[in-house]
Amino acid sequence: MMPKHRRWLMPGKYTDGANLVTAVNVLAGIAALMLVLAQRPGWAIVLVFIAILLDHLDGWLARRFYAHQQEKRAFGKQFDTLADMLNFNVVTALLLFRQFAYAPLLTGIISASIVLFGCIRLAHFTLQTGSGDESAYGLQTPYAAFMITNMLLLNTAGYLPGALVLLMAAIISILQIACVPIRMPNATFCITALSVLFFLNLLICGFPQ
Repeated sequence: MMPKHRRWLMPGKYTDGANLVTAVNVLAGIAALMLVLAQRPGWAIVLVFIAILLDHLDGWLARRFYAHQQEKRAFGKQFDTLADMLNFNVVTALLLFRQFAYAPLLTGIISASIVLFGCIRLAHFTLQTGSGDESAYGLQTPYAAFMITNMLLLNTAGYLPGALVLLMAAIISILQIACVPIRMPNATFCITALSVLFFLNLLICGFPQ
């Protein structure tokens, strides 16, 4: 007999370690949105970085332990896409808009492009099967978010001018859907490198409020 939580609660059907990590990632994105609205962008940026780590973790868990569970993996693929959109597109765009709200039209266009192009990329790769060469095209949304949020830290500390940050953010948003090969190193190297860069950035810039 199916356990009660599986009969009465929809998530019970799809629960496994990888999808639980994705659920935590969604909660991190919600918390980051609240922190931006509460004028605590520094903590929101930290949560975006944590979301990048969790995004790698749920993918590793899915491949390592749950690859044989096809229904859960199909759900997890959709769930992970929504978590990515929230953390790496919506939160990042809101952080950018908040920081440069004194130029609402230009910043609004760039922020909207981060979300729009990120959604297009995520929707496109949701349709892909396997992990062919096509997955190496364009800039992945977690890395786009990492670059933009770290530039925001540098701008807050006075190391990068706002005009350069906006220009780079516009380029990064387009790179998400660019049909150009952007091959990333293996996940272990990426996580190590991103962690070192992030904490060096915090050390240099200080922790923003």
